[in-house]
Amino acid sequence: MAQLSNDSTTAHNPKMGDGSRGVVQAVVDGANAAYLYGSLNGTDYQLIESFTASAIKEIVLCPFFKLSTSASSVTGTVGGSTKVIIDETR
Repeated sequence: MAQLSNDSTTAHNPKMGDGSRGVVQAVVDGANAAYLYGSLNGTDYQLIESFTASAIKEIVLCPFFKLSTSASSVTGTVGGSTKVIIDETR
């Protein structure tokens, strides 16, 4: 299990192979939403999920993940006590 960096400049790289599954838990503090982005090449990021409330989701793992404060671009640092945790499964 790993906590993703709240800083959008730091990518998380899952250790399992491409196409593996994972479970993501977002703990949203009520005031600071988190937007999960993914990328296949580490350069071009696309929005995967918007977490405006705490939730658990199953996702397909891609090689790179980042968190953002924006639903339209990978920018900023997610504030408060909001955090996103990823658990890689098979």
